[in-house]
Amino acid sequence: MRLILLAAVLCCTAIGAAVALKVQFDENKRCCLVPTARNISLSLREALRITRYQSEIGQDKWVAETMFPGITNGFFLDVGSGDGNMESNTQALEARGWKGICIDPFPRNMGGRTCRMFKDVVSNESGKRVLFHTAGDYGGIADTLGAGKDTAIKAPAVMLTTTTLDEILMRAGAPTFIHFMSLDIEGAELDALRGLSLDRYRFGAMAIEHNYEEPKRTQIRQLLKQHGYENVHTYGRDDFYAPAAAH
Repeated sequence: MRLILLAAVLCCTAIGAAVALKVQFDENKRCCLVPTARNISLSLREALRITRYQSEIGQDKWVAETMFPGITNGFFLDVGSGDGNMESNTQALEARGWKGICIDPFPRNMGGRTCRMFKDVVSNESGKRVLFHTAGDYGGIADTLGAGKDTAIKAPAVMLTTTTLDEILMRAGAPTFIHFMSLDIEGAELDALRGLSLDRYRFGAMAIEHNYEEPKRTQIRQLLKQHGYENVHTYGRDDFYAPAAAH
């Protein structure tokens, strides 16, 4: 009887593990387009907690497992980096050896991070005074706040002076090829891109929050298309871009 009970327990455990593995496999395919062979290994490593990704909807996983598998010397640009660990789009990349730039006027929890930190607010031009609501993940420039505006405007506001991504990249001595850019600044994404020389700096992959805001979302697609990028994937509130010839 004991052997029968033990066998039943082991059988149930195996079935539960197989179901969990299948759920993880399906999510990796849905969120991040992870190729099948790699996804099998990844799902198993995640189930065993050997591999962990921090981002909210898989932006880091898409980069590391789909766009640049095996790359340990990549360079990233994290615009609106927010919390340096919780739901970070670049912490897992950094843990694999990547270097990069983090930009956020009010960064949090950056202990252990090695990215070069710029406490700036970015826009399409530098030297502009703007009202900025300090609402954590929902914080942003008052004039460009999008879906989280109702939450953001309840938070205290301060006056800040804008800079551009071009200026930050020049100050940082950034390479002209950047493997990955994460852009999540609560409605100011289009303005930030307009302050970036997309012909001088080239990107291997981009995850840009859209929050279903029109016409900004379409304008971002059009701007990037003019510079040789296309929307290769969409998941949740982000559109994922890559060079048009890269897939």
